[in-house]
Amino acid sequence: MKLSVFGSSNIIKHHIKAAKKNSFNIFGIYSSNKKSKNIIELANKFKIKKIYQDWELLIKDSVENNCSILIAARIKDNKKILENCLKHNLKVLVEKPVFCNSDEYNNFLKFKKKIFVGYNRIYYKNISKLNRIILNEKLFNVIVKCPEESKKNILLNSCHIISILYYLCGKIFLIKKVKNKNSIMCFFKTKSNVPICLNINFGSPDNFLLEFNFKNKRAVLCPIEKLTIYNKLNKIKYRDENVYKPNILEIVNEYKLSKLKPGFDTQYANFKRFIKNKKSQHINITDAKKIMSICIKIIE
Repeated sequence: MKLSVFGSSNIIKHHIKAAKKNSFNIFGIYSSNKKSKNIIELANKFKIKKIYQDWELLIKDSVENNCSILIAARIKDNKKILENCLKHNLKVLVEKPVFCNSDEYNNFLKFKKKIFVGYNRIYYKNISKLNRIILNEKLFNVIVKCPEESKKNILLNSCHIISILYYLCGKIFLIKKVKNKNSIMCFFKTKSNVPICLNINFGSPDNFLLEFNFKNKRAVLCPIEKLTIYNKLNKIKYRDENVYKPNILEIVNEYKLSKLKPGFDTQYANFKRFIKNKKSQHINITDAKKIMSICIKIIE
């Protein structure tokens, strides 16, 4: 199975490692940066024989050699590369968020069987664990903290957090928003009326956090790669005082489960199934538009 790569940023090496582990052969690689040193390093490291400076030529050769496509280039180039790939009926994995304007998705919605969007965090083992808990126990509420640099970064980075909420809770609806120049607080609810409180603080020295509260459990992703499940309070004697400490039932740490970038191995296993028209777990282009629409509502 052959894969053509568009992009040469640092994320590409993680894609290639996961792709190769899942039996993909890298056919060729393209960078929009004519002076890119990364593309030479990547080609040497992964023994990629074909380096392209013409993106249209790589697509042409990909069609002739029965390749699938990875697009992880500049967001502003996604539209033209996607359009050309789809014109030739190629299957595409495109890095999130695809576009930052929800209207830009519209012309691509009919191609959801061809476009696989790379929201890798939905493939975390801790997300699967959390999903099983949500399916079996009543979820009371969700608390989310997003320390971000800017409003633009909510579209580019916090969309990952929204993708996790969307994957676990389904469509969410904005009820109320309170904002100032330093923060944005949003109140959402799910279709089953589970409340979600999302707090964005610009420049805060903190980790991303998602906290899911159940009757007898509290599940916390902080950082997102580490899930800690608490199930009760332990009473501890300290200096003649009773101190209560949450009891840890289980910890799932993504970094200890694989040497690859978290989520990427399973993402490529699913992309392989997607290419073969088999049932796969993924965010499609319609889902990606819904995720971006939520992000846009947050910053409006």
